[in-house]
Amino acid sequence: MTQVSSARIPLRQIMAVLLTVALTLSLSVVLTVTSAKEAAALCSANRFNGTWRSSDARLKRIDLWQGEDCHLYARAWSVCENDSSHICSWGNRRTGDSPEPNFQFVGYNWSNADEVLQLRMQDRSHISVWDSTDYHSGKNVSFTVSMYKSS
Repeated sequence: MTQVSSARIPLRQIMAVLLTVALTLSLSVVLTVTSAKEAAALCSANRFNGTWRSSDARLKRIDLWQGEDCHLYARAWSVCENDSSHICSWGNRRTGDSPEPNFQFVGYNWSNADEVLQLRMQDRSHISVWDSTDYHSGKNVSFTVSMYKSS
């Protein structure tokens, strides 16, 4: 009889382990799905999405939006060289990853210069942008623009 009872104890232990594994896997799936949904919600909830404007012709507007990859993207605009009654797009760029959430960087490479915009997110309706341009001739130009969010 001791053989029969000792055979049942391992069977109970195996059943308990299998049940624990099944419950753990189920909980893991639930947590993964919940985390993915929360991440997607956080991704689309960036408070800086939108159009930002200034009165400075050198940097008239910046559009910011969250991409499907959850990175922030930017498109800068300035008054067109050939027609000052219009603004021209600089093109879409992904912002640089910064350890500080209130700072974003956007880089543009031109035929005669490299330009970097440093966006300082102040609050929901104000950002300031430091623009630094290094010309291939050695000249450097930098300025800061205050921008407000369009409604």
